[in-house]
Amino acid sequence: MKKTDVLVTVMGMARAGLGFTPTDALACISELIEQEDAESPFHDANVERLLRLGACVWSLRHGMLAQPSSEAFSREALK
Repeated sequence: MKKTDVLVTVMGMARAGLGFTPTDALACISELIEQEDAESPFHDANVERLLRLGACVWSLRHGMLAQPSSEAFSREALK
């Protein structure tokens, strides 16, 4: 699915009230992380992307502006 198609679909689902609540979105992200194969060469990158998605949901839910912190997280810190 192309990025434009994803955005149009997401916007349509949101308008129709079909999106997750922030709590459900974080639960879904957690489930996706649990389903990741720890032996996969893509595991760390996939988990990092899901955690970043969760951080976005958290920031939006709590009204925070996504500003880079002075202490950047490394991939090691996310393990």
